[in-house]
Amino acid sequence: MSARRLVLWVGMATLAAVGGAAVARRPVPEGLVDWGLCGRTARRLAGEPVAWRPDPELTAHYDGIVRRSFAAVSEYTGEPLELGSDEVRVLGRADWIDANLVNFERLLAPLAVAYQQTRSGSGALNRVAAHGTRFTVTGQIGLLLGYLGRRVLGQYDIPILDAEADSAGIYFVEPNMARVAAKAGVDLEALRLWVALHESTHAYQFRVGDPPWLRRYTAGLIEDYLAEAIRALESGERLGQRLRDMWRRFDRDDPAGTGLMRLALTDAQAESLGRIQALMTVMEGYSNHVMRATGRTVIPGFDVLEARMKAREQAQGASSRVLNRLLGLDLKLEQYRIGEEFVNAVVEARGLAFVNRVWEGPEVLPSLEETRDAEGWMARVEEDIP
Repeated sequence: MSARRLVLWVGMATLAAVGGAAVARRPVPEGLVDWGLCGRTARRLAGEPVAWRPDPELTAHYDGIVRRSFAAVSEYTGEPLELGSDEVRVLGRADWIDANLVNFERLLAPLAVAYQQTRSGSGALNRVAAHGTRFTVTGQIGLLLGYLGRRVLGQYDIPILDAEADSAGIYFVEPNMARVAAKAGVDLEALRLWVALHESTHAYQFRVGDPPWLRRYTAGLIEDYLAEAIRALESGERLGQRLRDMWRRFDRDDPAGTGLMRLALTDAQAESLGRIQALMTVMEGYSNHVMRATGRTVIPGFDVLEARMKAREQAQGASSRVLNRLLGLDLKLEQYRIGEEFVNAVVEARGLAFVNRVWEGPEVLPSLEETRDAEGWMARVEEDIP
């Protein structure tokens, strides 16, 4: 039995156990996610031997790094970029997990309400399904945040669905930063600036345009995705067929259909997810392009840093790759590669000013297919959007 089959069978066996007779006798659980258990699971998996607390001097130091990054990104893109009301935060793993639990809870709030309404019955099958779903979603989020909590270096955290918020957070997970620098044999200060350049480019993306539109557009994509999830819940669409589809795609190494977080996708959700994936591919690829273009001018020994960080990405063991597949994280790495190849091809053919047109509005964004066809995208833009 292959490693991926073994892991998936273990997961299915666990879900089956949850659906046993003992569960059927319990009352319907409150809520789609047990957020307390989710946080405890994530923090335990992430591991933090001692409680980590930020040093005000270190936070001030990172603030300076970010301002330097903003200046470099501004010079390269030709657009003014200042820190403004965005907040630089230096976090430990547990703090990063807590910050993202808030994001997940806000994101899933509409779905949780609809879910609770559909699970109000008292039958045994209803209780089994409710416990199984709650267990699965809680475990997925806890596993995802715990796994990423050990690996994430930086994050540009803008509250997409909070229309009242007017600022974002720029996070740096210092324990991970220090560990990666030591294991990869790279200068810690160079790594900090390398990560800051990537996150600063995300700040540029959300601020560019007249008026800035990316946040509103991203929120619309997410809301469409959640609305379809709510519709599927309310119509009682069955999970069994989607489980079989997931197994079929996982077994044939189809990355577009794997990942536990994709378990309950309907066709309409898959379409929405395609638009989200296209946007993220361009965003991440553009950020990597800018990070490398600016990094070569501001980071001493940049080529050595790049080579060692790429080697780190490629050094994952078989178990890590299977876990990445189950969580859908390898698709994220593929987005970086495809997106950067797209941006590089456009810059080489037409220059940076042309690729910057992607930030003019949603109609200029490439489709998912166009992210693999830079020539096709350039031809469309030149013909349809003069």
